Amino acid sequence: MRLVVKIGGQGAEDRALRRKLARQIIRLGRRGHQVVVVHGGGNSLTQALARLGIATQFQNGLRVTDAATRDVALMVLAGILNKQWVADLQAQGQRALGICGGDAGLVAARKLTLGVKGRRQSLGFVGRPQKVDARILHLAFQWGMVPVVASLALGGRGEYLNVNADDLAAALAAALPAERLVYLTESGGVWDAERRRLPVIELGEIPSLIRKGVVRDGMIPKLRSCARTLRHGVAEIDIIAPTALGGLLRVVEDGARVGTRITQ
Repeated sequence: MRLVVKIGGQGAEDRALRRKLARQIIRLGRRGHQVVVVHGGGNSLTQALARLGIATQFQNGLRVTDAATRDVALMVLAGILNKQWVADLQAQGQRALGICGGDAGLVAARKLTLGVKGRRQSLGFVGRPQKVDARILHLAFQWGMVPVVASLALGGRGEYLNVNADDLAAALAAALPAERLVYLTESGGVWDAERRRLPVIELGEIPSLIRKGVVRDGMIPKLRSCARTLRHGVAEIDIIAPTALGGLLRVVEDGARVGTRITQ
């Protein structure tokens, strides 16, 4: 099976948890699966910005990114966190290729604006994937490597853009194509207004869940990414907690519903 695993929050940034997840990724590879890892690192980025005296602002769950914030994102995401992932995989015997969307023409992005009160509002250096050239990923598979992709891409003018890691993972999954996309996120799934986890969501239910406020904040762009991805041929998407014991292996190998599964 070919799959894309997006890891955010604690799973991307906590060293002990990162190593546990790396072991599961390595086991999947040794069992014949081709795995692409996509990571964010929002908490580490926010902390780095605070140390530099740069304010953090969000709109609709997306980080407003001026030039200074974008440059720090390059340092934190494509630098420190990406290379920590490579180190953890290679320390356990798995060769890894650490890149971002700008490398080898992997992801071309366009600047993203939001509609606010009937007007388009710029988010700065924030992009949405527009075109994917997955050849570097296929080359990594041929050489027995796990590609580890930081959530940045190049815009049309050659400038780096901060890309929502969920959107980047979805674009890669559609372009490969991948049979499965797995989001490892601290929410561990999608929850309704009464804090009950929804074990299964069908594609057609997503607009209603957003409109009725059943899902909020950062889960909104995540579900919208899921909807776009399912429409581009990925069969199933799972949202699970990175701390779930063996969760990634159970979802991929056993078909277990560990968090929320989103289907056609």
